Amino acid sequence: MEQQGINLRPPEEIRQIIDALFKFIESEIIPLEKENKKLLENEVNMYEPNGYLKREVLELRKYVRKKSAKAGFLNMFVPKELGGMGLGPLTSVFVNISLHAKYGPGRPLITSGKGLLIHPLIAGFVDGPSPVILELSDELKKAYLPSMLEGEKTLCFALSEPEAGSDIWSLKTRAERKNGKWVINGLKQWITNGPYADFCVVFAVTDPDLLKQKKGGITTFFVEKERGWKVQSVIPYMGHVGSDTGILSFDNVEVPDSHVIGEVNFGFIKAMQGIDIGRLAIGAICAGLSEWALNQAIEYSKQRKAFGNPIAEYQAIQFMLADMYIDTYTSQVLAIHCGWKAENSDRIPVKEISAVKAYCVEACQRVYDRAIQIFGGMGLTNELQLQDGWRLARTYRIPDGTSEIQRRTIARRLLKGDTSIL
Repeated sequence: MEQQGINLRPPEEIRQIIDALFKFIESEIIPLEKENKKLLENEVNMYEPNGYLKREVLELRKYVRKKSAKAGFLNMFVPKELGGMGLGPLTSVFVNISLHAKYGPGRPLITSGKGLLIHPLIAGFVDGPSPVILELSDELKKAYLPSMLEGEKTLCFALSEPEAGSDIWSLKTRAERKNGKWVINGLKQWITNGPYADFCVVFAVTDPDLLKQKKGGITTFFVEKERGWKVQSVIPYMGHVGSDTGILSFDNVEVPDSHVIGEVNFGFIKAMQGIDIGRLAIGAICAGLSEWALNQAIEYSKQRKAFGNPIAEYQAIQFMLADMYIDTYTSQVLAIHCGWKAENSDRIPVKEISAVKAYCVEACQRVYDRAIQIFGGMGLTNELQLQDGWRLARTYRIPDGTSEIQRRTIARRLLKGDTSIL
């Protein structure tokens, strides 16, 4: 690996970014969460009965986005062409591993883990100006990019539907030309940030024949909220009382030609650009979360006594710690190598990204399962945040392609001749 130029530790310039980010969190986010502890310490206080975040929480998130934008963190991974810093996938991997290894999965307060207000710190492809909108018209960039870059407004990425999750060729949402405009009709489901977004990047079928042949037929549109798309509901999941995920409906929503992103009938590539970014980020997040859980388990095993001795002295515990380390170590090396390859290759490392998504997420769940076992009854309580990590890892096995889809992608690449290992 060293001969290929891979450094498994963050180089100095990335280390400086991570250190600055940690200082920002300590000086801005933690005091803010402590100040709003009553609102944030219990999900029941954060959400309305219908599952929407309360206005006060949304205002806090916006405040964090705007602060983060001024500090230079919000748009770190936004392309330079869109006004961001354009930092690459390797930096993203190191930042996500480090951030989640330090602050973990805990909700809602960062003082006991990754807090609610960490979420808007860095814009992602599902809520910020990502490469998906690179081909947005100059007119719309001028009108809307500043508000997104400042953290004032956000967007969402509307691809999935009730009958089209992993299978993009089953999309039912349609966009038809009528009176010189595109008219969009359909339902989108599992849309992250959908309930709170100001803009929507929506994928719709514009040529059913091309779609049937799996040769295209999908077009990408940029749609402002005021054009009439509606949030049908929020989708609470995995034991939470609310969420960032929702169902969006498009009922005769009209947009002009200027709102088409890229080429008509060939929006599939745009969708995959976003999904590839998401898969690598999720893998790195899980690699960091695993390290946090491993460290928690190591310290607890030294302190907790059973039958007169610290449980760390028992081989059963030692084997669990060793397995947790193996999964954590492998996850981080895998994610870092893939980030390096993505940054230093003239092609997207498709099978490698799928390997990162599949392995790191599944390994993370194994790590948290063992951590809970080491903690025993304490591991089942809410206060230790271990159950949050387990639920988060379990959740991540679904979005941006299930574990099964990742394996299918890897196998297809291998059978097409992409058999390189490193």
